[in-house]
Amino acid sequence: MPTSNWTNRLAYILTLSGFAIGLGNIWRFSYITGSNGGGAFLLIYLLLALFIGIPLLITEASLGRMSKTSPLRGFGKLSGRKEWNAIGWLEVIVSTLIMGYYVVIIAWVTVYFWECASGALMRTPQEQYQERFDALCGNFPVMLATCFVISAFSAWIISRGLNQGIEFLSKLLMPLLFLIIVGLSLWGISMEGATEGIRWYLSVDFSKITLNALLAAVGQLFFSIGIGFSTAYVFGSYMNRNEDLISSTGAVVLVDTLVAVLAGFMIFPVLFAYDIAPDSGPSLVFITMSSLFSEMPGGQLFGALFFLLLFVAGITSFISNIEAITYCFQDRFGLSRSRAMISALLIIMGLSIPNILSFSGTNPLKIGDATFYDRMDFLTNTIMLPLAGLMLVVFGVYIIGFKRLMEATNEGAVRFKIQPYWAILLKVVIPLTIITILIQGIAG
Repeated sequence: MPTSNWTNRLAYILTLSGFAIGLGNIWRFSYITGSNGGGAFLLIYLLLALFIGIPLLITEASLGRMSKTSPLRGFGKLSGRKEWNAIGWLEVIVSTLIMGYYVVIIAWVTVYFWECASGALMRTPQEQYQERFDALCGNFPVMLATCFVISAFSAWIISRGLNQGIEFLSKLLMPLLFLIIVGLSLWGISMEGATEGIRWYLSVDFSKITLNALLAAVGQLFFSIGIGFSTAYVFGSYMNRNEDLISSTGAVVLVDTLVAVLAGFMIFPVLFAYDIAPDSGPSLVFITMSSLFSEMPGGQLFGALFFLLLFVAGITSFISNIEAITYCFQDRFGLSRSRAMISALLIIMGLSIPNILSFSGTNPLKIGDATFYDRMDFLTNTIMLPLAGLMLVVFGVYIIGFKRLMEATNEGAVRFKIQPYWAILLKVVIPLTIITILIQGIAG
């Protein structure tokens, strides 16, 4: 049973938001949207967040609260059959694999913060931004050392415990991150030439609504909101039964989605103002923001602040995942907190190495015709996360039963409660949607 609980409801919302709001909202959402039709993708994403994201995250957190233990033992505890703990293992494995490349992206952000703060980025001609980004990614010693520093900082935060560690960090920094994103979004839409970017971002071309776009939207939804990572399950296990889990967890999805939408207003107007292709891939946010900060008054300061806060978004998500993996290792293997944490970070550092090598410009590490990073991104976001989501909802409504899930989830709820009609959504709509996406992902 967890040894700590949340200080209050706001602490839960901000900390789970810190987990959910990360690089997926800004870095990944931007280039996935740019590659899948702009407004068409945005429409799909918003509908999926409402009808799949909120129910699934609430279900996962509720299962955690019901079990009061980690997912590596909780599914077996709730069902009375240990084989169902395989769902927990799937969640922990996928979370660990994703953190193996997530820490590399945080390393990019960290170096870009220094590039802005020192003024080196401002002195670089715009036509050399891509070349500079490629050189950074290919610098193996710098990337590995930066990943190590990030891991060491995360270890220090986690060692402070739940309330004084990740909860304190999220309460302090997440509101500030939100304000900066709003400010930069307002600046972006006010730029000359930004109107075309806004129109592209908000206009829905129905010919762009394809199965591939739907597949990408589901993968982005699970990655951004954090469904199937085990973290929502663990954080739910820290909640008391008299707390309003539904409103708190639903608020997290809404805030997470709002930040992603604002990121689009921050990125795409600048893209069109500087004639940058919206489907530029993983480097999109770095190239785009470099263009913005090199031109705006006080760009060096705002650029450093942006990448610092982007680091905060990334590090809170990273630490939240490590917190969850640490607790799972403690609970399953009987390790001390420090040994469980070190084990988790060593595995992730090991996984970071092939991901760093995937971005070596001269000889990237490949598995077949795709880089190691691309393979991991496809495996985790297209296959493993949707599969984890499918298993979560099947377990919740068919193994322990919808009525039991509804009653447990509604404990402590004040304004919003799960109603019987949710059964159709959880038993039929969500499973069929995810199965369709999985089949398309595997076939594609």
